[in-house]
Amino acid sequence: MSEGRSGPLRMAIVGSGGMAVARGERVAARADMSLVAVAGRNPETRAALAGRFGVEHSADWKSTVARADVDAVIVATHPDTHAPMGAAALSAGKHLFSESPLALAPPDAARLLRLADERGLVIRVGHTSPLRPGPRLVREQVAALGGALHDDLVIHFPYDLRAGRDAGFDQRISGHPLVYAILLGYPAIYGRGPITHLATAVTQEPDGHVFDRAVAVVNLRFQDGGLATITYRRGFDGSSESGRTVSCRQGTVDFSEAADLIGVSDTDGARTLPIPDGDPWDDELSEFVGAIRDGRPMSVSAQEASRVVDIIDAARRAADAGSAFAET
Repeated sequence: MSEGRSGPLRMAIVGSGGMAVARGERVAARADMSLVAVAGRNPETRAALAGRFGVEHSADWKSTVARADVDAVIVATHPDTHAPMGAAALSAGKHLFSESPLALAPPDAARLLRLADERGLVIRVGHTSPLRPGPRLVREQVAALGGALHDDLVIHFPYDLRAGRDAGFDQRISGHPLVYAILLGYPAIYGRGPITHLATAVTQEPDGHVFDRAVAVVNLRFQDGGLATITYRRGFDGSSESGRTVSCRQGTVDFSEAADLIGVSDTDGARTLPIPDGDPWDDELSEFVGAIRDGRPMSVSAQEASRVVDIIDAARRAADAGSAFAET
């Protein structure tokens, strides 16, 4: 925020796809934020998003993030652009809200944290998945059942055959399949403490930058002795959905992405619990504003977002070397 200035946090969005639309809708609905500009490479979607909220738009994202009437920037683009766009925003003195991951390589993530620290700026990364009402309820029930012994999480998009250009199937744009295995499987890692063992396996067809199908499996052991298995599948037909089974010390918790409830089994029997309403997308923006205005801590700090990049890097190295890594 400019020194002495009050009023809504003035936001610019870089990107004009689905994530940009979702973020823009929530910014526009808030009294403590206002959207002032949109930048994007697609002239049609960029104009549509800007027109929806009555703001200016441009193909020149560098000029947009440097605008004098912008306090903070939302980077809602493909993963390969997060680090350079985030660095440009921070270098221009703007607070940064980036979609996940913060970067695709640990040195880039470290540079972003250094820029923010030097300039007294806030970084928030959109690790939305562990903050959704379903995973939050799972965490509460797992804690009530004595903690997780094994968290078995599967990420599968049904009828997910690749058709035409899809950034999610191109490693040059979205990164290695393990990037999304970790990002979407993050609810199994969030709040679990240090990782003492990490091993991975990946298969994809064809083998190259652009694939038609891929499976990535991540096995983790945490300092508390608990285990987690994350399975990520892309490009497979079928009706199976993403889901999760957590075997706890005193029972079991089951969660399906398609359901509006979770199942809990313990010594008292089996029961279902409704998933409460909630909007983690808006919760993240509330935390972002609170951190900027009052220095309040966020549920996912910049340091934690950088740690996620480190975990992704360790997973990739484990897959390449056929060996295991532990956090230090």
